[in-house]
Amino acid sequence: MMLRSATTECNGLVSARPLRYRLAALRTLGVAGSLVTVVGGLLAGVRPVGEVAVDLPIVHQVRASTALSVAVVYVGLTLLLLAWWRVGRQVRSGDISCRSLATTAAWWAGPFALTIPIFSGDVHSYLAQGAMTRAGLDAYQVGPAALGGPLTVNVPAIWQHTPAPYGPVFLNLAGGVTEMTGGGVWVGILGMRLLALLGVALLVWSVPRLARFCGVRPAAAMWLGVLNPLVLLHLIGDAHNEAVMLGLMCVGLVMALRRRPAVGVVLLTLATLVKAPAALAIAFVVPIWAQQLAGSRPRLRAAARTGAVAGVTALSVTALAGMSFGWVQALGTPTHARTWMSITTDLGWAVGTVLHHLTGVGVEQTRHAVWLVGLVVAAGLCLSLWRRSERIGPVTALGLSLAVLVIAGPVVHPWYLLWAIVPLAAAAGTAIRRVVTGGSVALVLLVLPGGVQPGLAALVGALAGTVPVLVVTAAFRRLRRGRGSASPVAEPVGSPARPALRAGRVLGRPRGGRRLVAPSALLAFSGGADQPAPARPFGPAGVDAPSAAGQRLALGGVVSTRRGSRPPWRAAAPLAAAGPGVCHCWWSSGPHRRHR
Repeated sequence: MMLRSATTECNGLVSARPLRYRLAALRTLGVAGSLVTVVGGLLAGVRPVGEVAVDLPIVHQVRASTALSVAVVYVGLTLLLLAWWRVGRQVRSGDISCRSLATTAAWWAGPFALTIPIFSGDVHSYLAQGAMTRAGLDAYQVGPAALGGPLTVNVPAIWQHTPAPYGPVFLNLAGGVTEMTGGGVWVGILGMRLLALLGVALLVWSVPRLARFCGVRPAAAMWLGVLNPLVLLHLIGDAHNEAVMLGLMCVGLVMALRRRPAVGVVLLTLATLVKAPAALAIAFVVPIWAQQLAGSRPRLRAAARTGAVAGVTALSVTALAGMSFGWVQALGTPTHARTWMSITTDLGWAVGTVLHHLTGVGVEQTRHAVWLVGLVVAAGLCLSLWRRSERIGPVTALGLSLAVLVIAGPVVHPWYLLWAIVPLAAAAGTAIRRVVTGGSVALVLLVLPGGVQPGLAALVGALAGTVPVLVVTAAFRRLRRGRGSASPVAEPVGSPARPALRAGRVLGRPRGGRRLVAPSALLAFSGGADQPAPARPFGPAGVDAPSAAGQRLALGGVVSTRRGSRPPWRAAAPLAAAGPGVCHCWWSSGPHRRHR
């Protein structure tokens, strides 16, 4: 991979600094953040019962202080967020490829793959339910308490007697892990992490390709959908089964857009048999398939074919697994845990408390009524988005529908938001991407480690770990600017003359002026971490860059209001066969090869 020089700020002059050094520094910062978070997780994370790996006197003393252990975790989280944010700025400038981002993700994820769960102990439930499947117990009728043994001891008390809400595909995968690891707790956790890493690997493959169909720059989609700290912390660190579900879901969408809708529906059905929310993606294959059909009533015929393929796949896989559809009845199991992040739960509790004092109506009855209203509203909004999917793009509509489902649902966990974040990272426009980016940062900082109870001590620890890092970072940046003004660095010998600009604005928008674009950075379209941003050169000599209006039309599934305009995903599907080096822009007269 050829790396270009990145511009840095030095007293209004432009200095050339090799990008590989800057990227290496950011990778190091991210690895440091991951390592510090892991150290804090050993103090405040979810420890398996009876583990002795960190039972040292000094560890016991630090662990006894909630504020100190939480502070260590938040120092690491803040460093990781800063590194992620700075990498996003490099992505916006168009200097980082998807391969570099994948390598960065591997470096940052390494520490989380080899430690105890930090924010959630659900992986213990996965192992127990998988062992139940291998032992011949019906995980859809009884809870892990019926199994007994070391795997059950680590399952939280709230889930000891609850049925599994997961499909037969996931339970058989978890059962395979427990069988290969001999029922051990530590090796079982590592096995589930390996399964999660395979799911993330599917995301690394599918998210950039999905972004090309939707008119979003692949590197920007990778940064927001794969390198996102939520993915590192919860999908890899806590080994949640969302990793497998999202990986299969995104690969299925890519297959559908590549004019293989039947294969896509099969993969999406397998994702649904891992976890139920992926079923929503099956519905959004219908407009994709309908676009590929000729004749009358294409959407009706596409819906019939989609339903037939999904039904046959679900019945066949369930029969081969030797299991039933009891997981559908157990979908309410997660509601046993009350989460403050759920709007409907909070509203139901508030309204229920008032009604209980006024009329004597039970709080639980009111809460369930509010849950039902929220799900009805979510269903209506999802139906509206499905009907408009041809105009806004099916992947964007799917991401928004999943976001509505999570927000209006009775239970919300940070990793649930990844259902929506991943497809939106590959398809959404500027405004939505900014909301998703800010929401990701907030979710990382708002969730305490699983081994700590919320309270004043935890709040003090979180602030003590976050604020000093931010203050030191701001002071360091100010010091760098001061040194730059005292000792400017000139252009390298032989470099073309360039105007004196403030740092970071050579490829951005200067004060009150026009956008300045480097001669080698004609825009194909903008889809960066926070647009607008330059991308790789658009094409070979003689191929003009598209107009600004054309660029706007290509962003993230957003379409023009002109009659007859077509969303990028509709025109991109026939062009996908030309390969990854093709710019699938529906506003262009044909596929143009991008410079690599």
